[in-house]
Amino acid sequence: MENQITPKAELKIVRQFKAPQPLVYNAFASREAFAAWWGPAGSTLTVLSFDFREGGRTHYKLDNNGLLMWALFRYQKIQQPDSIEFLSSFTDPEGNITSSPFPIDFPLEVHNRITLSEANGVTTLTLYAEPVNATPEQEKTFADLNASMNQGYEGTWGQLDTYLAKVQG
Repeated sequence: MENQITPKAELKIVRQFKAPQPLVYNAFASREAFAAWWGPAGSTLTVLSFDFREGGRTHYKLDNNGLLMWALFRYQKIQQPDSIEFLSSFTDPEGNITSSPFPIDFPLEVHNRITLSEANGVTTLTLYAEPVNATPEQEKTFADLNASMNQGYEGTWGQLDTYLAKVQG
């Protein structure tokens, strides 16, 4: 079955980082780097498996102030150092896709596309995310949560900013 992506519910976030593009790309491509910054500010990330390649998977546990969540990235297309495409899903501890841990009808799968471009030592990261194979209710939930997800990613990007500054010395 071909994935049905819902562009009308798309989330788009643009953020700039004072770091070279290969370093920003590596923050996603390296297990150690990814573990150092991914997730909402104040959360603790445990990478359970990490296989960053087309067809690979990353499975992780996130402890967000006592709320435990597991999630999975299934990498679809990687163009080093320009873009990363993956499906993200909430999972159980074993990595089986499950519904959101929140009391909402969130899509089981979200297609994510991250593009990176650099000018004058500043890398622009653009994230596009949209529901996949979602019901109309899930599409509406995703669209309604755009502002909240934007805020959540702002904390994540803040952690990435801190990580990039640290590794650049």
